[in-house]
Amino acid sequence: MTAVSYVITVFNKEEYLSEVIRSLEAQVDIEEREYIFVDDGSSDNSVAVIKECTRDLEAKTIIIEQENLGASWGTNAGVEAASHEWIKLCDGDDLLTPHSSIWLIKACEKFGVHHAWGHSSYFEWQGEEDPLTRKVVEPTMEVMEDGLRFFIRNNPANSTCMLFKKSYYQEIGGCDPRLVSPDQMLFFRLFAYGKGARVFGDVGLLPHAAPDRLSAQKGRSRYESVLAMYFTILEKPPLLTDEHIDYAYQRAVSRAERFHRKVYGGLFNRFLWDHMRVRLKPHKDKVRAIKNCLAAFTPDGKIERSEDWKPGAGKKGKAPADF
Repeated sequence: MTAVSYVITVFNKEEYLSEVIRSLEAQVDIEEREYIFVDDGSSDNSVAVIKECTRDLEAKTIIIEQENLGASWGTNAGVEAASHEWIKLCDGDDLLTPHSSIWLIKACEKFGVHHAWGHSSYFEWQGEEDPLTRKVVEPTMEVMEDGLRFFIRNNPANSTCMLFKKSYYQEIGGCDPRLVSPDQMLFFRLFAYGKGARVFGDVGLLPHAAPDRLSAQKGRSRYESVLAMYFTILEKPPLLTDEHIDYAYQRAVSRAERFHRKVYGGLFNRFLWDHMRVRLKPHKDKVRAIKNCLAAFTPDGKIERSEDWKPGAGKKGKAPADF
């Protein structure tokens, strides 16, 4: 019997939730399921909508209400409450394609791994086409020998595209609550502790118009992506190598110079020399150089985050301290 716990993090998503729940119900070949909604201090009617839309469902439904602590905190809370070994994540305004869960499980079983991710595409919330009825073909799959390097280069997916075993998630430490978004750091941790699988088919559908998403906040999003590199290196996970650190250094410097130039203008900026010296005379302390790149993304040019960029718990003294 295939059983899955679905963990859905929610923050002010009342207008999306009925469709999100419809996509959960549309999952094929999942005999037993439970839905765990973690409301991250919503100020709208998200919780009421969840209760209304799930009251007649056969699946077990759990609603966890917490103060605004961030999606990473919420994901950890949802996974902790899960009854099943397979965990499928979903953001509160994303949809899962009907074959999302079973494809990812098949990939894990095929390659003997504990986690998998798949591709995603966009859709229009107000569009005439029902995104859940899009034509699909059986996707190809592969085991990723070095997924860590792949995600250091770029993060083409978010948590909606992930599936993993609960026991493995707990083993690697889950989401890092020092980060608002679970996406980048969780991908790093998943692949820094063990190989995973990739599914070359859409498992998630992301809305075009969602301005409140972290990904739409370019500076903050890029800050977190580099911060995740930095934290991962400090953790020293078993599959992290010196080559990964070198590559993370190159990517961080490149992102910093490019972002600062595009946003603040001018060919010559404080990050240009670091960008040029990557191949000419690399920084001796690459980890420190990665940390210094964080200043490219903050409005005040400082490495430290402003309070409104930290998880909600950062203001309440509940999150682990960071610089």
